[in-house]
Amino acid sequence: MRVMVMTGPVPTHLMPLLPQVWALRGAGHRVLLAAQPDLAATARAAGLPLAVIGTEQREIAARRAHRAAGGRDAGGDTRQVPPYEALARRLRDRMDDVLGPALRVAERWRPDLVLADPLEYASLIVGGVLGVPVVHHRWGVDSLSSRVGHVRDALRETCLSHGLTGGLPAPALVLDPCPPSLQAPGADPARPVRFVPGTGSGLVPDWARRKAARRRICVTLGLRTVALEGADVLARLLRGLGRLPDTETVVTVDRADREELGPLPRSVRLVDPAPLDLFLGTCDAVVHHGGSGTGLAAIAAGLPQLVVPQTPWTAEHGERVEALGAGLLAPQRAAPEDIAAAAGALLADPRHREGARRLREEMRAAPSPAATVPALARLAGRERGTGAAPLRVEASSSAALHHLAAQGG
Repeated sequence: MRVMVMTGPVPTHLMPLLPQVWALRGAGHRVLLAAQPDLAATARAAGLPLAVIGTEQREIAARRAHRAAGGRDAGGDTRQVPPYEALARRLRDRMDDVLGPALRVAERWRPDLVLADPLEYASLIVGGVLGVPVVHHRWGVDSLSSRVGHVRDALRETCLSHGLTGGLPAPALVLDPCPPSLQAPGADPARPVRFVPGTGSGLVPDWARRKAARRRICVTLGLRTVALEGADVLARLLRGLGRLPDTETVVTVDRADREELGPLPRSVRLVDPAPLDLFLGTCDAVVHHGGSGTGLAAIAAGLPQLVVPQTPWTAEHGERVEALGAGLLAPQRAAPEDIAAAAGALLADPRHREGARRLREEMRAAPSPAATVPALARLAGRERGTGAAPLRVEASSSAALHHLAAQGG
């Protein structure tokens, strides 16, 4: 089976798919990632062959430059309804860049299956044009991908121009790593798959082998939040957590963002971004922005969470975690003293840890990515017949990535 993987130009969109990709390759299936140049480093680290499509977005670098020049993004209430119409316009504009090259790669490589993240709507058009099934792999709590009315409207003309008179096709299957009880009540039905941390490789740091205090809290705002929104929110969190007695705070933050943090409490340890599963086993709680990868990693470790969402997209994870007793939700602009009080309550009340452990057991009950491979093979059916000469793709390793420039890409 040939599987073409497609995601948006953000590493955190690809990472949740990696365990399933590794399972497919381990079962002997061939995998090709078709993505924008922004994912080259992530593909290299994951050992994936990459066909470059579209142009580089450099979103984080552009936003850093904007802030360095004195610009600031307008804040908003995390309880606001996400701006679906604006998102649909952005997706349509991106489609003009990536769809043509993606179709050319697919027509030459002839995949039997397309595996994609839920916001990569180009995958649905590629699958519709080629007549191959498309599988979407969720990130976590997800009410977004089931609300696609604006996207369908925005992409109607694009679909018609490619002969899809019925509009944007639906995925043939949705894989869901989120524990069912945590999932958004309005999410479309999906096939459960066990969450496996897939954020890459790294060395277990020396500091993770011992604790400097009785309790350890992991703080992470993901790969993008500080770069996109500024360091103020992280500095506020750290100043609050620094008030907790006999508690070490370990925060993952890019070196490029550290100067903006200012003076920090002595109990705060700054570390380079690293796979959380390397050290979450030494922690007592996780404080984060509501990102799905971080939230599910905390559940996999059986840890309670304090969620301080920064966008309308991440508030829902915190709401669901709090509703299930596995953590707490703080306001977007909580003051340091409020952060300290919430984190203290999270650590003091054993019910939050018990709730987190219940979610962990629910997560472990789902079929593994390896156990899901036969269902994907059945969905793809028999190997497709001969036709145009396939695009030759050699297997890559973490040390050597074969960039395959798609025609026109």
